[in-house]
Amino acid sequence: MNRAIATLGCLAVWAGHVWADMELVAANPEPPPAAMEELTVDLTCVLPTNGPAVANGTLVARLYEFNPRQADSAASEICQITLAGVSHRPGEETVLRFPCRGQTAARKAYYLTAVVYPEGDGGQAGLYFLNGFRRVLSAGNREALSVTLTPVGGEAGPTN
Repeated sequence: MNRAIATLGCLAVWAGHVWADMELVAANPEPPPAAMEELTVDLTCVLPTNGPAVANGTLVARLYEFNPRQADSAASEICQITLAGVSHRPGEETVLRFPCRGQTAARKAYYLTAVVYPEGDGGQAGLYFLNGFRRVLSAGNREALSVTLTPVGGEAGPTN
């Protein structure tokens, strides 16, 4: 009887060690996430001579990432830059330079939007916008881009 109890005790101690080992393996944390990569578009936006005046307007530039291999996947905004106090007079060219920086864990495809809103508009209707689908950062994680924004005409133009 004592031998049976001793054997059961040894089995319990052995099972306890196996269980403890299993807990140690399960308690190991997940591997750390991939390092974030910084992406930068050194952007120059030009307001042309032929467009409306802007007094204390706001330029909003957004950098988006998307997966070009998935047609139904939505783009994600990874950076938004807001420049307040933009002024522009017709007949003159206004140049606005700034970096647009975002971070990503995995390289995808990227595009940029830019709109100038009038003072107090709240982002409803722009005065100038970046016309077309402007892909960026296809050759690396930093790019210089100079664009001329298009004045919003009566029928065409952005709503966001």
